[in-house]
Amino acid sequence: MVLQTFYALALAVRGLMPGDAQPPGGDAAQAEPQVLAARYEPESREVTNWRSEAMDSLEPKPVVAVAALFRAERPFVTRCVKLNNYWCIKSARWNGELATDSEGHVGFASADHSADAAATLLRRYYLEFNRKSALDIVRRWAPAECNVATGIGGMAMLAVRGIGGTVRAQYLASRRKKGGAVRYTAKAGPSGKPGRVSMVIPMAPKTPQYRVPSIAAGMGEKPKPAKPLVATRRKPAQKPAIASKPAAKVQVAMACPSEEQRHRNYAGRMVEGLGLGPSDDLRLFSEDGTPLPNLAHVMLAMSAFELGALRASPDLVEGAIERAVAKVQETAKASAQKAEASQSGPQNIER
Repeated sequence: MVLQTFYALALAVRGLMPGDAQPPGGDAAQAEPQVLAARYEPESREVTNWRSEAMDSLEPKPVVAVAALFRAERPFVTRCVKLNNYWCIKSARWNGELATDSEGHVGFASADHSADAAATLLRRYYLEFNRKSALDIVRRWAPAECNVATGIGGMAMLAVRGIGGTVRAQYLASRRKKGGAVRYTAKAGPSGKPGRVSMVIPMAPKTPQYRVPSIAAGMGEKPKPAKPLVATRRKPAQKPAIASKPAAKVQVAMACPSEEQRHRNYAGRMVEGLGLGPSDDLRLFSEDGTPLPNLAHVMLAMSAFELGALRASPDLVEGAIERAVAKVQETAKASAQKAEASQSGPQNIER
């Protein structure tokens, strides 16, 4: 009874959606204009047909129906759902790409275009970039982002600190204005430890932008005075050691430990149920680019991780895989015809 209620609700949602009414002429007359009617709305940052696409291509259906009917926002409807972009793919002139949002995520004309782009991108990662494991794919698919500046109540405070005596400290000191915009918070003590310079700039709408020079490693350090040359006796050369232990590898601390954990959670979701580890070969494509059975599982898992409460339907993913297989077959057929033509060409000339 509950399922029937939700199904009736889904049908009601489809009836309320704009642009879904069937015009005279049947389904064939409506198919092409439906794609052309889809457009990206910059103000709301959504594609106009995202509700109908979500009803057809996302699961679970009851949640999709309620979200579309009551215009629910997060956590049910994320930004990528409104872009018909169920894998949160960035712009690369994809087929069906309408526009991009402020962060470069693509607004697709349909969910099918999004699934095709995801399959193509995974194939490129796997075969061209040699990213075989879930962790290798995720670290490029969703790179780490470490945010440095934060804002409170519409007013952000930018603090720029530099070691006293460096190029940055000298630059900040030269830019000092009335009111103490740049000030020394500590001076060099008897021990020779340099002080620190700080500058606080309120990020108001009319705040001037300060260009702080970037300092490379070693730049700005005072050169040490050269030692006078002193004649010394030359020591006899020592015999090289017979055997030496290799130096231990230096463990580098992660700059964004939370992002690394996110990557591991993402990779764990991709390999769940496959009997593989996050660093194992996912076996997504054969050498000629033909999709393997694991591809459907990985695409569904990635969509679920990106969208949260929703996920792409198996039918959507299977359709994209079938089109990818057909494309590989067409390419192989064209290559065979070209090779056959090149072999028959010299024979015709001899005759």
